[in-house]
Amino acid sequence: MRRLHDGRMQAINLALFHALHAQHALTDALLWLAQHGASLGAALVAWVLLRFPRERVHGCAIVLAALLASAMAHALAESLAFARPYMAGMGPPRIPHRRRAALPSAHATVMFTVALLLWRRPGLRWTALAATMLALLTGWGRIHAGVHFPFDIAAGLLLALVIATAVHVVMQRASGRRAILHRRPAAALGDGTAAP
Repeated sequence: MRRLHDGRMQAINLALFHALHAQHALTDALLWLAQHGASLGAALVAWVLLRFPRERVHGCAIVLAALLASAMAHALAESLAFARPYMAGMGPPRIPHRRRAALPSAHATVMFTVALLLWRRPGLRWTALAATMLALLTGWGRIHAGVHFPFDIAAGLLLALVIATAVHVVMQRASGRRAILHRRPAAALGDGTAAP
């Protein structure tokens, strides 16, 4: 497993890790979120699908984007092979966890992808805010549990920005094509060229 080679960046990463890893009154809540935050995020998307029928196409796109984000994050992490804190001698993890590569965080990538795509819909802004807060707190929880460095979470956010932007562009183009297809029959009727 690898570590950051840049001394200044590694110093910042470690300083942030020690600050966010320190135990305090929120420890139990953060450790719970570290293990269950992703499930809460999935429940939030399920709630959008059930509560907002007009957003179901967008909700299904978010589900597919989340699956893509998970696959990309795991593949990239295995390729980069950066160690987790407990694998780098920073103490045992505070939650059960398998030994595998850390950067980018799959939790952060998926949860921020979901949050960013929810922000694209004006009617889902409060849900997007809840998803964003959940992603941030879960990221903090994963650092607090000793299974991620802060830069792992930041890398997950950056990857989520790329994925969410790409998905949004694809959806916009698909929506534009559907609008063109819907306009063509109407235009033909207006010109009197549509078949009777």
